[in-house]
Amino acid sequence: MSDKNNKILKPGWRRVKFGDVVRLSKARSQDPLADGIERYVGLEHLEPGDLRIRSWGSVADGVTFTSVFQPGQVLFGKRRAYQRKVAVADFSGVCSGDIYVLETKDAQVLLPELLPFICQTDAFFDHAVGTSAGSLSPRTNWTSLADFEFVLPTISEQAKIVEALKAAGSLVEARRDAIDRLRALARSKLDLEFSDQSTWTRDRIANIGNVQLGRQRAPKYTTGKFNKPYLRVVNVLDGRLDLRDVEMMDFNDRDFARYSLQLDDILITEGDLISVYNVGRSAIWSGEIDDCCFQNTLIRWRIQVRGATRFNEA
Repeated sequence: MSDKNNKILKPGWRRVKFGDVVRLSKARSQDPLADGIERYVGLEHLEPGDLRIRSWGSVADGVTFTSVFQPGQVLFGKRRAYQRKVAVADFSGVCSGDIYVLETKDAQVLLPELLPFICQTDAFFDHAVGTSAGSLSPRTNWTSLADFEFVLPTISEQAKIVEALKAAGSLVEARRDAIDRLRALARSKLDLEFSDQSTWTRDRIANIGNVQLGRQRAPKYTTGKFNKPYLRVVNVLDGRLDLRDVEMMDFNDRDFARYSLQLDDILITEGDLISVYNVGRSAIWSGEIDDCCFQNTLIRWRIQVRGATRFNEA
């Protein structure tokens, strides 16, 4: 047996369209609180490359989301698909309109457990990104996603694939847990070091270094003539940087001199429309990307005290 691309397929395997075996859920709730729904999920709650939903919001705090999801369904971020946000729900809730709720049409044809892994493949993301429209906030649509073609194994082969992928996922989860514990230990040590400040000398930040707000993003800075990478709120986590999703913007020579990053610059999240918890995080720039700048959702603090020790040498 061979598919239309003249590639030999295993017996029982076939090439299908995503929309032939996957359904877009259209379940809605106009009043989630009255319907007994307690949690909501926005794009900010989905972590790139992580199939678990580790954070969420409370419907009781107020939300305009109406798309309902149930345990086992797959949540796919259709806005800025290059961020690779896919997760499997393990609770019920409502989610942002920028998230598609997906489920298999027939569990005898496509195992529900395999669907999230299909949505994590490079081919799927390449298709989603390639069919996205919009400049500042590109989105793909269901019609385009439904046209994505892939090779579907037999049910017995699907079960074997899921078993292997889940085993690999368990190892990744164990590693993540170890890293989280190490970060908690480092945070505890930091709190201990700063617990007694009775002998410390106080001063204004402005007297110790230069404080600079980043450059605002605007369509006029997306011509591509002076393209430079830049950081924004999503890139600055608590004490570390996440550089998996770095965008580009124009910075001419004058702007680059003002908004470029140098070794040991401290970046602080200035504000965010999504969550108050995104404000006040900080991380140190260690020159991970050449010619990198920063947006006005971040504040750069550049230490300029004579004789100061570099942070990574302290």
